[in-house]
Order: sequence, then C-alpha cells, then structure tokens
Amino acid sequence: MNGYLAGAVAVLIWASYPIATRAAVTGAFAPSDLVSLRFGVAALLFAPYVLLYWRRISRSVWLRGVPLTLFHGAGMAALAIVGMQLAPASHAAALGPGASPAWVALLGFLVFAQRPSRRAVAGAVLCAVGVLLLAFWSASGMTLSVLAGDAMFLAASALAALYVLQLRRWGIGAMQGAAIVSLYSALLVLPYYLWTSPGLLSRIAPDELLWQVLWQGVLIGCVAVIALNHAIARLGTERSSALVALVPVLTAVLALVFLGEVPSAAEVAAFVAISAGVSIGAAPGKRFPTQEVPRLAALPRSAPPAG
Repeated sequence: MNGYLAGAVAVLIWASYPIATRAAVTGAFAPSDLVSLRFGVAALLFAPYVLLYWRRISRSVWLRGVPLTLFHGAGMAALAIVGMQLAPASHAAALGPGASPAWVALLGFLVFAQRPSRRAVAGAVLCAVGVLLLAFWSASGMTLSVLAGDAMFLAASALAALYVLQLRRWGIGAMQGAAIVSLYSALLVLPYYLWTSPGLLSRIAPDELLWQVLWQGVLIGCVAVIALNHAIARLGTERSSALVALVPVLTAVLALVFLGEVPSAAEVAAFVAISAGVSIGAAPGKRFPTQEVPRLAALPRSAPPAG
C-alpha cells in the first residue's frame, strides 16, 4: 500500500471516530459499553500476533506494558469517551490528537529533560492558543459540561503523550505496544464489566452493536495503528505526523454534516490554530550531515495517537 494512502486511512479513521462515538454515547450506549468493546475486540484481533511472537517479547517489555496500559489503555479511553458525552466531537479531535504535540513537547521537557526544537516549541504554542480559545468559548458560554468534557480530552491527550514518550524511550515497537496495551486493558476491563453489567449489551439493536464493534475494536483499535505504522515506514515520522494536522478540521466538517454541530467563530479559529501548530511541530527541521551525528540505538517507528 502507498504510504500516503495508508496515512489517509489513519487520518480518516481518527477524524471519524469522535463522530461515531459521540453518536453512541448520546444514544443507546454507556461509556463502559464502548470501553469494553474497544479493548475486548482489539485484544481478540491482536491475540494471533501475541501468540506468534510472545517468545520474542522480553520480560522487561511485559512489565513495562503495565504503565503503558495506564497511559494509553482503559483509563485514557474512558476519559475520551466520557468526555464525548459532554462536549462536541470536534473538541475531542482538537484537544486529543490536536493537543498531543504540545503535551509531547512540554512533558518531554519536564519529565524526561528533552530539549524541544524551535519548531516543536512554535507548534506547541499554537496548539496551546487553540486550546485556550476553546476553553474560553466553553467558559464564556456558561457550558460547564462542555468545559468538563474538554478537560477530560486534555487529560487523555496528556496520557497519550506520556505513552509515546515512554514507548520511544524504552525502545518498544508501536505494534508490540498496541498489542500488549490491548491485552492488559481487556484483562482489566472485561471481568469487571461482565461482573457488574451482565447481558447489558443485549438491550442494543444488533446493527448498532456491530457498528460500534467495527469502530471501537476494529478500526480505531487495530486498523488505524497498522495504517500509521505503514505510513511511517514509507514516508518517515515527520511527514506522517504532519498528516495529523488534518484531523481537527476534518472532524469539525464531519460533525457539521452528520451531527449538526455548527462551530462558532472562536471554535473555527481554535481548530485552525491547533492544526497549524501540529503541522509546524511535525515539519522536518534542519538536517545535518550523517557523519556529524552520533549513532544512537534505533527508536521504534511511532507517532502521536488520537484519544
């Protein structure tokens, strides 16, 4: 598959996911239903990979999967999904994948003492301006529920940024990390869900249930990860990450068409600022001759995820 086609598939899934989830949590589904579907189905899909390669996964990777699950597992997904009950789908995209570069730059500096490039700082500042515009719009409109939803999106995005930083620092592959996180999250979420809510999904129409199985478990939990990995392998991290800039604007358009969510002028300005920040932060910087750069251990090919 062409690298740009794979990147387009990942971006389209990320942009459409808040629309499908927002429609579900404001309809027949509870957030716990969607979290269980997301990781239960994803764990089943990744099970063949884990069974095939489990001997090649070191003990340290299995142990490090525990904090990675905290960062990018059921907790992060629950924050994003509950937030979509309260705030528009366009906010989920802008404050999820849109705010991720700002969190990566900030947390990388504060937690891991990584000095960000000037481009990364400029992109993070633009993302922060967009976030503040959305927060101001929510607060000035006296919509405290929207403000609470926005806070949940930001918290989920921060956890996702920690996941990316630790994944690179520990040298864990993106596919390996996604498989372990899905497995651990399923082991954590499904027993509790089946114990407290037995037969709860039977109240939902079969076509709606299959639709959310497709979105939560298959597309966002598996296909988007594989498509992004393929795009990174063909295009490189910078160009692949730059495609994420399309997500907030594309989600706003889809939310307008399918959910009737008409953005205000402040929201449009925020989406543009966040998209510009992601694009600038992901742009390739100055390249140095190969002989002047010390050789480092290869890092996993991964990029910021969409919560």
